[in-house]
Amino acid sequence: MARRVRPVRLFAVAGFALLVAALAGPVVAATSSVSIVDRTFSPASVTVAAGDTVTWTVTKAIDEPHSVTSGKPGAADSGKAFDSGIVLKKNGDTYSFTFATAGEYDYYCIVHGAAMSGHVTVLAGAGASAGASAAASPASSAAASPGASGPAASPAPAVAEHAPVDPTAKLIAGAILIVVLLLLFGSAWAYRRANRMA
Repeated sequence: MARRVRPVRLFAVAGFALLVAALAGPVVAATSSVSIVDRTFSPASVTVAAGDTVTWTVTKAIDEPHSVTSGKPGAADSGKAFDSGIVLKKNGDTYSFTFATAGEYDYYCIVHGAAMSGHVTVLAGAGASAGASAAASPASSAAASPGASGPAASPAPAVAEHAPVDPTAKLIAGAILIVVLLLLFGSAWAYRRANRMA
């Protein structure tokens, strides 16, 4: 009978590990949302951590298409970092981009120019050392900032504060905690029950 208990424990532990690994991914990389309302990006500026994704969604459509294009209108590097194309027109249309590198990113709508623009600040991820971000050279900061041009571009300042946590990430983390607790208590109950039968 003792041999029957051991596989139950192994399956419970393996199932728990797989569930935690599957659910932990969305919490590690957060998503920030920007609405496209008429001819504006709302909010116009967002701050995320490196590795996070920003999703732009048309929430109040007009009879004109939009784009989400990195850089500034007329700049030589316009659209080099990211570009949705002119495809965002109907309510619910979305475009997402994951920012892998810390820096400052300007963006705009090709159709509406500078009148419809926004900014994304990407902070070094939680795993990056503060010393590494503080020691970034002006050349690397200018390269990470698609909107910057020429020698007048200043390096991104070292930021000691944390990026705001997206409410969706908080809900996901809370749900994961509840599931983990239920699995732990359920596994303990199943283990005790199996041992009583033995």
